[in-house]
Amino acid sequence: MIDQSKIITGSAGPAQGGPARSRRDLLKAVAAGALLAGAGTAAAACGGGPAAGAGSGTRLKVALGWVTNIEFAGFWLAADRGYYRDEGLDVVFRGGGPNTPLPHVQLASGAVDLAVDPNMRQVLEVIGKGNDLVLLGAQFQTDPNGLLSLSKNPLTRPDDLPGRRILSQQGTQPLLQGLYKANNLKPDFQFVPAGFDPGALVQGKGDAYNCFVTNQPITLETKFGLQRGSGYEVVTYGGLGCPAYANIISCKRATVARRRDVVVKFMRASARGWQDNLADPGAAVRLVLRKYGVDLGLDEKQQNRQNALQTPLTESGLTKSKGMLRIDPETLTSRMYPWLRLAGAARLPVVGKAVDTSVLDEVYAKGPKL
Repeated sequence: MIDQSKIITGSAGPAQGGPARSRRDLLKAVAAGALLAGAGTAAAACGGGPAAGAGSGTRLKVALGWVTNIEFAGFWLAADRGYYRDEGLDVVFRGGGPNTPLPHVQLASGAVDLAVDPNMRQVLEVIGKGNDLVLLGAQFQTDPNGLLSLSKNPLTRPDDLPGRRILSQQGTQPLLQGLYKANNLKPDFQFVPAGFDPGALVQGKGDAYNCFVTNQPITLETKFGLQRGSGYEVVTYGGLGCPAYANIISCKRATVARRRDVVVKFMRASARGWQDNLADPGAAVRLVLRKYGVDLGLDEKQQNRQNALQTPLTESGLTKSKGMLRIDPETLTSRMYPWLRLAGAARLPVVGKAVDTSVLDEVYAKGPKL
């Protein structure tokens, strides 16, 4: 059972798949109910949502890369429907937010047993520097990083990239350069510094806006009344030939060696939760509003829309054939590593040493549906 009294809201991590930047500031710009600055402060003071009661199973502490909102829908379903309890686990999720170390930092220090990191590249680089962590799975099969544009001047294909004015946050230039280089294009974009509100795009200050495809499109819909296909367009980096996984689930290699049964149980219960979210996205929204994110001042319409946007990103051909949360080492090696290197990634580890697929192989020994 999840011990909600132990959920702590803290610092957001870096952007998924890209260089470090503050998701706290980013989400402050999302209209119609993304986390308000005051609500975030209140949540930190209150220690998250209401207590769900302490469990009697094996205790596992899990660090999340953002506050306990709908982003982690599958974990909430697994907790509320007793999937962790059924496995004999007592899972404590620690939410991210202001002033909290990144999940992999907590993991490396021994503060938690598992981590859910938004930024795959960052975790890989940490492993490449000698930290003995291992990737077990990925919540997002498609990284939510992407580009927004207006329908009257769309950017949806690599052929649309040349000569663009791209609104983005400082520090993302290498990421954008890698995007161009991966498509055999000269990085001839004009970098236009921007905040975390896509309003500058509507005002014509740029041709495209670097975004989370699960957040800024909602701002365009609620604040500016635009609709996809008739007012705005959005494309992921993966859709532009630069794929990555995100919300990476990892632990120490020693944990797999010494407590493999516990790790398998956690991944099985979590996969069941994410499987359920595909079938009924609205169920997790109700849980977040009434329980796990009750103190965050969340807006029901925004949370529903966010889950509608993120749910397709949790599924892929790989998950359909082999089960939720999968990572494909071959895809990582042949499609993800090359462009990450073009974007400045250094000391990426050998994939075979960084990824352990055997845990999910054991989870799905009888097939992709649990």
